[in-house]
Amino acid sequence: MKYLVSFILFISGMHLVAQQEEMDSQTIVTARPSFSASSRTVPHKSLQVETGFLVDVNQSENSTDFGSTIMSFPTPMIRWGVFKGVELRLFNTFFRKKVNHPSVPIDERNKYGFGNLLAGTKINLTKAKGIIPEMAVLSHLMFPTGNAALRESESVLFDITFSMSHSLSDKFSLGYNLGWASSEGSNNGNGIYSLIFGYGISNKFSAFIEGFGFWENFETGTFSLDGGISYLIKPHLQLDIAGSKSFTQRNYYITLGFSMLFVELY
Repeated sequence: MKYLVSFILFISGMHLVAQQEEMDSQTIVTARPSFSASSRTVPHKSLQVETGFLVDVNQSENSTDFGSTIMSFPTPMIRWGVFKGVELRLFNTFFRKKVNHPSVPIDERNKYGFGNLLAGTKINLTKAKGIIPEMAVLSHLMFPTGNAALRESESVLFDITFSMSHSLSDKFSLGYNLGWASSEGSNNGNGIYSLIFGYGISNKFSAFIEGFGFWENFETGTFSLDGGISYLIKPHLQLDIAGSKSFTQRNYYITLGFSMLFVELY
């Protein structure tokens, strides 16, 4: 589950600067730094590259990752607008897992390697109109290609998420996700949910606060709260920083990164 959280954090996010619709199509909409997936795709014929650094600290005694610190860098996410309202997505990252628990031998406390390969798509379904939200559906496959010592699963996993959003005013936005992810050893899989509020501080700065979690095997729920700030250097270049704390497990993370959009390449 921990690597699934890291995966979704990087492949799904929400750009929270409230702007006019004609500007949105040419302004970068990133898959960072929030957990929620945005309801907007990369523009047609455009390529977006997002990367960053994440530190995830786990202090939950009932977790297999107890006493571990997982660092992820770089986190390249490539998004290609193949058609209008349709994008392809490809993601991988390099992990360093450091375990300080005394039960783990010293020579096994540091592990390095690439994570599993993730490939998927996002499709816009509706545009916002009145009470009807802007909506998109995202789906991914996770292939067990990474370092065997860092894998959470030895089988191909699948997830699907519906993302909805509303513009509440010139400054405020609201987004929410509902999804499902398969899990090795579970017949039911895991439910996914999130609710995010965004605030446009200025034309350059935006902020968000968000609650999110999983419904593991549709039996046990988790809940985390995160928040962050994005800075739009240019319409096609963004910096961000965010942090999160779990209220059901003793773990937290911080992340920072940048994203670039290359429009109308062909």
